[in-house]
Amino acid sequence: MDFNTAVQFHGHVCPGLSIGYRVATLAANHFKDRSKDEELVAIVENRSCAVDAIQAINGCTCGKGNLIFKDHGKHVYTYFKRGDNKALRISLKPDALPTDEKHTELFAKLRAGTASPEEAKEFRASHDAKSQRILEMPEEELFWIREVEAEPPEKAIIYPTLVCSKCGEGFMEPMGRVKNGKIVCIPCFEAKDE
Repeated sequence: MDFNTAVQFHGHVCPGLSIGYRVATLAANHFKDRSKDEELVAIVENRSCAVDAIQAINGCTCGKGNLIFKDHGKHVYTYFKRGDNKALRISLKPDALPTDEKHTELFAKLRAGTASPEEAKEFRASHDAKSQRILEMPEEELFWIREVEAEPPEKAIIYPTLVCSKCGEGFMEPMGRVKNGKIVCIPCFEAKDE
């Protein structure tokens, strides 16, 4: 799978997607295949654009239970094959991508809706150049890559559906809570009683 596969899935080119593509291709080359079911597992430690490339290229998804999300805010990705406790840990070097004050400033203006058309064009050019630079960098300048021992998670479990006694919506059994003696879903459990 090439970079365009990831771009189509994600919707646009950006540095995060480029990082994810590089990670995904490193894992694909190391493990020699794309996950059709749950055999290849990726543990991702952030919720960035990079994760979309991993889904598109490696076939690791939440729905199949082979994309495990840990909200650590780190560009760290650990892959392994089920049945093997040898894992590949790929982490972005903190100094691999120098801070670009102008790019950051333009991004803030774009997000706030205050960027002029010229500033938007300048940001896009800078964003594209940064993305391309990531795609072309030698992997040893971009990442720390090492084998580690990792205990694979269990395969995805399909739980029975319960119906919330408050809102009437279905939810997975282990996510149920008891409130005022009745089984409810988490949003109803956390809601203030009226």
